[in-house]
Amino acid sequence: MGIDDDGLRPGSSPADPARRRVSRTLVGVVVANRYRIERLVSAGAYTVVVDAVDIQVERPVTLKLIRPEISELPEFQRRFDQVMRSMSTLSHLNISAIYDWGEDRVGGRTTMFAVVEYLGAGSLRDLFDRGRYLSPSQALVIGLEACRALDHAHRRSLVHGELTPSKLVYGDDRRLRVIDFGLARLLGASSWREPATVETHVARYASPEQALGQPIDGKTDVYALGLTLIEAVTGTVPFSGDSTVSTLSARVGKLTPVSADLGALASVLERAARPDRGQRWSAAEFGRALVRAAEKLPRPEPLPLVTSSAFTHEPTRRPTDPTGDMNRPSGDESSASEPDDPEPAVPSAPPAETPPGDERPTESHEVVAPVPLP
Repeated sequence: MGIDDDGLRPGSSPADPARRRVSRTLVGVVVANRYRIERLVSAGAYTVVVDAVDIQVERPVTLKLIRPEISELPEFQRRFDQVMRSMSTLSHLNISAIYDWGEDRVGGRTTMFAVVEYLGAGSLRDLFDRGRYLSPSQALVIGLEACRALDHAHRRSLVHGELTPSKLVYGDDRRLRVIDFGLARLLGASSWREPATVETHVARYASPEQALGQPIDGKTDVYALGLTLIEAVTGTVPFSGDSTVSTLSARVGKLTPVSADLGALASVLERAARPDRGQRWSAAEFGRALVRAAEKLPRPEPLPLVTSSAFTHEPTRRPTDPTGDMNRPSGDESSASEPDDPEPAVPSAPPAETPPGDERPTESHEVVAPVPLP
């Protein structure tokens, strides 16, 4: 039996009988004679995501299995390999690592797959779904780490294009990774040719240029991160409507409302989420502006992360404070110049003081969408 043979509906919930069936079907399957599937994480329109073990090195990994009806298209196979080769060159502490990719026969059908770093402490969306929203200081921590990842990719002309809270995921080391660079945009490219067909949960973080069907760039990711950080504190995404069309149209030409309750973050996020991309920060400028804002905010409390019990991990490490002895930039943020070095002048986030208690999570991953071709 293959990925689609039991009628699994994209996006089905853990309680759905179809999802339980596909879980039983795939568990124990060894992909490419190397990756033994341990459990189903999520199922979407394009992918099935599973946790697995690399039996050659006994390492936990996550597999993203592309559904056969997409995997069997020759043009997709060519572009998938091209994107994976490009994304595998991204080497950054805040970008999830790609270990391997290829194709195999699963249930008698061609299935393209990507093997990525296993991250066991859940996504920002997982926090929101548990009703856990953050202080401005905690949101700033997330923003700093995300800006480092985005700047690293943008300097290499790589754009995410579908950055959402589900794409911001933590490992057991309490370090944030941006996931699905390349894969998300590749899979979602056809939807964005007709923006009204984009799923609403993705459209909530889309930029005005995406709503208008225009080309995207790094500042598209900056806009999405700005909305994500606003949601992290307020629990609300600006411009969200009941449908994709209303959600997208509401943001075109509109300044993003930002509550003064965000304190020193308010003006920084307002600029990140401006409708005119020419007025937005770059990822590096955004990060440096967050560093300046950090000087006006209290030290953050630990993020309420929880660890998946799917695998046994190394003990959680206590993070250090990377902003403590940093040389902070001065002057007008808008005139900040990009450094020549390929690594950005964007510090990682101020740390949690101690790991949170004994909470244990449910699931740590989510199927997500696509990224730009090189």
